[in-house]
Amino acid sequence: MITLGLEEKNEILSEVNRRSGANVLECYQCGKCVSTCPVSNYMDYPPRETMQMIKLGLKNELLMANSSWFCLTCSACSGRCPREIDIPAVMEAIRHIAIEENYINDSKKVKEIRKFHEIFLDMVKRYGRNYELRMMAEFNIRTRNLFKDMHLAPKALLKGKIPLGVKPMKSAKAIQRMYKLAEKLDKKHL
Repeated sequence: MITLGLEEKNEILSEVNRRSGANVLECYQCGKCVSTCPVSNYMDYPPRETMQMIKLGLKNELLMANSSWFCLTCSACSGRCPREIDIPAVMEAIRHIAIEENYINDSKKVKEIRKFHEIFLDMVKRYGRNYELRMMAEFNIRTRNLFKDMHLAPKALLKGKIPLGVKPMKSAKAIQRMYKLAEKLDKKHL
């Protein structure tokens, strides 16, 4: 593949490629990802456009867009990609760069998704898994929507769908060690 030295001059391209393990330059804009993506109509820039923006080095526009936050990481796009590019990994890399560099989209939906993302990762880091009841309560508190979905709780609790207790998994300590090791590795590669 001819790269014309694009990666050397394009900071966002090299960073996304490094973090995702994908090669965005492999994308030849066929559009199969967009036609498969169930949420592409809600994105500022659907997957095909996101890939092109990375190639063009449009970092600010890319990190301020809702696209990476709306991505469901369902892998429908990468399943149809003729170049077998891991587009969900690319979107995840964009999310992490946006978090680290403190890019904040003003959209209420993006703010809620970002809060959910933070809370979910924090739960896994602390307990080795997600606890639905605590997750819902913390999300509602942080988004200042205290009674959202409250009518669903009694049925779910009665049917045993949501456990009441927060009991860390036996592997929680191992997961915490993995997080610390990953943070060290990230710092080492920066």
